[in-house]
Amino acid sequence: MNNISRRRFVTLFSAAAAGAALAPRAFAARAETSSKKPGRFEVSASLYAWDLHDEGVERVLDNLELAAVNSVYLLGIMHPEARPVGGGTFPHNPVRKTWVAEDARCYWHPTARRYGRVKPRLSDHTWLNDTDWLTTLSDAARKRGMKVGVEFSHALIDRERMAGELADLSQLDLHGKPVAGAAIKWLQAPCPNHPETIEYLLALVTDTVADHGVDYVQSCMMTFDPATPERGGGCFCQHCRKAAPDFGVDLEKVQAALLADVHDSAALASWNEFRYASVARLYQKLHSRMHELRATSDLRYNLHSHSYAYYGVNPPRLRPFFDSARVLDYTEQNGDPALMAKKRPWLDEARQLLGPDMPLLPSVGVRMKATPELVRQGVKIVTDSGAVGITLGHYDGASLELLRAVREGLVTAGVVS
Repeated sequence: MNNISRRRFVTLFSAAAAGAALAPRAFAARAETSSKKPGRFEVSASLYAWDLHDEGVERVLDNLELAAVNSVYLLGIMHPEARPVGGGTFPHNPVRKTWVAEDARCYWHPTARRYGRVKPRLSDHTWLNDTDWLTTLSDAARKRGMKVGVEFSHALIDRERMAGELADLSQLDLHGKPVAGAAIKWLQAPCPNHPETIEYLLALVTDTVADHGVDYVQSCMMTFDPATPERGGGCFCQHCRKAAPDFGVDLEKVQAALLADVHDSAALASWNEFRYASVARLYQKLHSRMHELRATSDLRYNLHSHSYAYYGVNPPRLRPFFDSARVLDYTEQNGDPALMAKKRPWLDEARQLLGPDMPLLPSVGVRMKATPELVRQGVKIVTDSGAVGITLGHYDGASLELLRAVREGLVTAGVVS
């Protein structure tokens, strides 16, 4: 968010960092059981269903091998967005020049019996919904010895259903109105404390891990709209009021205080604490389910923003409940060498937040205004940071020249031959 004041961000950032002391036993338990055996350096790339349809899965994987990619993940549920990001056209798609991603559509064939009332919504386009793209990608990638994952992106349920048949899952703002596009116009996140939201997310994990056999689930979910109560953020619904005492918060009291003074610092602190705890408990449930299904499964968190606190994310509080983290930084795509100096400090900050034992896979921007030299520089920064892998952002906008630059940087770093 570009309009966050420095003072308010520092306040929330400090609150998030302070969470490191709130779950030390859980973190220690995770650290003790995590694997310390060195593995191959992971080079991960995201793929969209329309990439696979238009180019063909084998051609896509051939192109990715130019970058030494050994791990691929499908954007299984995507938020609405114009592609390629930043304008322009796809550099190697033979069918279309641009595409607008649909609102929270599912690009694999879900196992219906796994789900309750809330089910994934397939694409409106027959050419996308008639194929299980996760199976298609997985089958081809496994033959090449690649890891396979799936990402649940920012929006998990489309706004049409959230405003209609699933309206009772809506988060409620300070005045009891549905939180719809408070800060992010296309986002209407379901309440993370609503039992049917939890049931739905657990079913997504069970479906993709147990039935589709993915190695990792990458979460980039926006569990809360980043708006403050003053700007229409939530949630104050009945399910949140019921859950709040478990977190030591009296949400009704907080709501009353904020209605009287929306800038009440003590009430805002309690509201933030409630959101942090709500998100952490949701990830605890997802992590537990994944490891019940398969002990070696990897719940990977995408640290997608420096403004994580506004989304109800407290990284130290969350860290016992995921197994690796993707640190999103696409500085290379700005095309400005002077900006590269900020990349390493962000990786260092993520390390400080998540602890020395957390496997990190920082990203490198390989699209828009990125150049081969900047990509090679970004790869060096990532490999010098002690990361266990690197992730590319993103294949659909990357020229083949930039993909080759990734491999060149990895060869120079000595992590691939």
